[in-house]
Amino acid sequence: MWWDNEKKIVLLLILVLSIFCIAATGCVTNQVDETVVLTEENASLVFSKVAEQVHGSTVSITCNVNGNTAGGSGVVVSTDGYILTNYHVVKGARDNKVWVHFTDKENPNSTRSYSATIVAEKKDRTDYAKMDLALVKLDSFSASTLDLVPVKIKSEKVKWGEYGIVIGFPKQLGSLVSHAMVSNPSRKILHQIEDTLNTTKEVNLKTEFITLDAPVNPGNSGGGFFDSNGKLAGIVTLRQYGDGTANKDVVFGIGYAIPASSISGYLERYGIRLSAE
Repeated sequence: MWWDNEKKIVLLLILVLSIFCIAATGCVTNQVDETVVLTEENASLVFSKVAEQVHGSTVSITCNVNGNTAGGSGVVVSTDGYILTNYHVVKGARDNKVWVHFTDKENPNSTRSYSATIVAEKKDRTDYAKMDLALVKLDSFSASTLDLVPVKIKSEKVKWGEYGIVIGFPKQLGSLVSHAMVSNPSRKILHQIEDTLNTTKEVNLKTEFITLDAPVNPGNSGGGFFDSNGKLAGIVTLRQYGDGTANKDVVFGIGYAIPASSISGYLERYGIRLSAE
């Protein structure tokens, strides 16, 4: 009999402890961090959704420079037709005119092209005036046929090892998406661009860049580096060379992007403020 009573007491204690454990677990659950954690299982889905979200806000840019076709990539930064790109993408464009090409998401081989004008650089003696950035504005478009969705800006600095994607138009192969990892969140490099006969901007500045472990090729310039939440973290600008000469002694897998903080400062001079939400 005494054994049965002792057994009942033990079972009762186990029940009470179980209730306390459940209650404690419930309290802890309310404080769980809801930040997206990338795993091997969900990373593909996360970046697929990011690409879907920002694909329509990424464009190809071409222009005529001394009788040859040059160009790169760009991102939409306003609903009224402003596109952000690198200055070296549009440098020397004949009559300050370029073509902006939007790729059909459902049919990647189909594009819609619009003429645009390079916006005059504000010479306000700030570092922004010497950055390898430029704005172009669509000459005309219909909101009913072209829905411009500005990119959202990343308000926090990127971190070591942070993952994202790069979207651009390398080597005229159409819109391509690549994974990218932050190899170094902040590195200053003296960035210079040679003058042309009709130069409108001097680029000669020690610029802060994000170092990326990503394939960066001619045509990627001006495209976006987006974080895992689809926010613009940088504008892809350079790739590493062994001797600084284009297409010679290339060091693969090391690219550079102008960070979001510089992008925001550059655009605000033109009255353009990108949303972070």
